[in-house]
Amino acid sequence: MGNLKGAGWMTLAMGLYAIVDSCIKLATETMPKAQVLVAIGIVGLVAFSLAAKSKGLKPLPVQVFRGAALMRGVFDAGASVFFVFALRDVDLSLFTTIVQANPLLVVLGAAIFLGEPVGWRRWTAIMVGLCGVLIVLRPTGDSFTPAAILVVLGVILQASRDIVTRMVNRDIHTLQLSAAAFVALIAAGFLLGVAQNTPPLRPEGMAWLYLGGACFLFIPAVYAMVASMRVGDVSFVAPFRYTRIVFGLALGVIIFRETLDGWTLLGAVIIVVSGLYSFWRETQAKRRASLSKPEAL
Repeated sequence: MGNLKGAGWMTLAMGLYAIVDSCIKLATETMPKAQVLVAIGIVGLVAFSLAAKSKGLKPLPVQVFRGAALMRGVFDAGASVFFVFALRDVDLSLFTTIVQANPLLVVLGAAIFLGEPVGWRRWTAIMVGLCGVLIVLRPTGDSFTPAAILVVLGVILQASRDIVTRMVNRDIHTLQLSAAAFVALIAAGFLLGVAQNTPPLRPEGMAWLYLGGACFLFIPAVYAMVASMRVGDVSFVAPFRYTRIVFGLALGVIIFRETLDGWTLLGAVIIVVSGLYSFWRETQAKRRASLSKPEAL
């Protein structure tokens, strides 16, 4: 029963994240991207600071602005900047599909920079998955969208964030790391606004709804994500993160009238299958390692 609840929470989280992406895409049609970034950053900072305080933690201890914790915040903010800028010009279906390459890049980065063991089967899965990304991008085709490169850069920074997170001192709580990331996002938004000379605008009409959805729906999305990992087995629950592709493709067609072509669907299938296989191999390796450990006397 726990696994089913975990799968439900994970699916809910992915659906909410897809809606947040849609709201950002709609909000940036009439509002400066920098303003959207700052608004998301402020709401996120307040939410995670309050959550940290509720647990008796200092929201922004000095440690979060040093070393690996600081790098994590910078990578997280950088990924958000690329994603927000890309969503204005990239189809939601294309955006969602490319983002799902994150788990493969995390495995790749962990093997290269952290020395984690990766067998030839998982290396093959990574390479095949990256080929799926190229199929979706089609960089040499007439339908290539240059702004899609921003999505790729965002995924690389997102994967870098996940890798660096493993290097952060365990005394720093996740809520504190998240609050610090939103501080970096606010700073990035202000700097971009100044650089682009785009002063904030007062939202009008539906823009209020889009901006509110972009700012507030991620909070229950994060909660659902955490809940999914706490009530079910990771090996069962984690693969449901790929339901985000289903939500992204559906919202792209329904809201933005996007047309799904065969190449995008083929690339999406390759990315998902490669990611699931890589995750399954990792789970098997951990299981064998746990069974090979001698029992304590």
